[in-house]
Amino acid sequence: MTQQTEVLIVGGGIWGLSTAYHLAKFGQKDILVLERNEAIAAETTPQAAGLVGQIRSSVTMLHAIQYALELFSQFPKMTGHDTSLRQTGSLMVALTPERMEAYARQIEKANLNGIEASFVSHAEIARLVPAMDITKIEGGYFVPNDGYVDPQQCALAYAAAAKDLGVQIRLNTPVTGFRQRYGEILGVETEGDFIASNHVVITAGPWGAALAKEVGTTTAVQPIRHQRVRTVPTSGIPDYHPVVRVTDVSCYLRPEKHGYLYGYFEPEPVSIDLEAMPADFRTEDIKPPVEVMAEAQRRLTPIFPILKKLEIDEYKRGMTTFVPDGAYMIGPVPEIDRLYLATGCAALGIAGSAAVGQWLAKWVIDDDPGEDLAVFSHQRFGTQAADQEWLRRESEQFYANYYGIRSE
Repeated sequence: MTQQTEVLIVGGGIWGLSTAYHLAKFGQKDILVLERNEAIAAETTPQAAGLVGQIRSSVTMLHAIQYALELFSQFPKMTGHDTSLRQTGSLMVALTPERMEAYARQIEKANLNGIEASFVSHAEIARLVPAMDITKIEGGYFVPNDGYVDPQQCALAYAAAAKDLGVQIRLNTPVTGFRQRYGEILGVETEGDFIASNHVVITAGPWGAALAKEVGTTTAVQPIRHQRVRTVPTSGIPDYHPVVRVTDVSCYLRPEKHGYLYGYFEPEPVSIDLEAMPADFRTEDIKPPVEVMAEAQRRLTPIFPILKKLEIDEYKRGMTTFVPDGAYMIGPVPEIDRLYLATGCAALGIAGSAAVGQWLAKWVIDDDPGEDLAVFSHQRFGTQAADQEWLRRESEQFYANYYGIRSE
């Protein structure tokens, strides 16, 4: 049985749903999203922390996050669907003088790019985050317009708005292959069906690279475990509590369901070889991160003593995708017309979802994302992308040093 659609999106996580929404918003008709699970946004999306912070190393990503904050805040009025944005700001905490020096450079760069950011007093830090032991910190700075979202609710808002605009979503439909001819994509194979499409967009997260191999393309992306937990509810968390990043111990923390959600970037990352996993492997099959989060708690407890007495209510078994330079992998698949691939979220999947969806939609409709995205090109690593050991080693190193002090 053969079906026909104009644009087919493979993967119903937050990037795929954002792409569907933006395509429909820009006037594209006949859009179909395929999701292999029983529900959309049920794989890696709900395991994310949902942090939306503007302090970025590139102007491209800065603009991407600013677009997300603008879209998330206006989405309820525009569409009637709530992305759950809580714009309570980010507090960047330093434990050493060296980190404070790095923060001074970050603030200067942020201000030059129009971002409001400034050092705050210990008294103000104590007001913003009452549970913090301010005697253990060197200082910190505050970015008032940052925020966070519930990742799944944000994704479902994209989906609802997309469906309102005519997008079709089909569940329980894994893609088993692709058809192409003379360098042009023709559509996808599913279990028992072929769906013809003039444009195909792969937004399958950690599984994106494996799907790209089906059309003979090697993508330099490495799935890496990234875990977090949520504590039981506790009293005393103010409504204005910001996201807290304790970069010297590679940890972050924010409120969630009247408790604390926290996680960290492991110094010895654990890569996941999806090709060695069964075909039905899911994020939920990852071992609960009990030992990993015990280490995160140990790192945070001197600054947040309350964590020592709060039981864990939920373990989130996350998986992120990194490439050696920590940038996205987004754009047309080389040598195959009208096939696009977006992966390599680099722990910025939720915050970057708005811009990623917009870029992909413009690529499909106009053959141009609207800005120079050469930095995200699938071809930027050349033949080295096929070296799996190099890919794993370099991607893990970037992950492990995610909060490292870099030269500005």
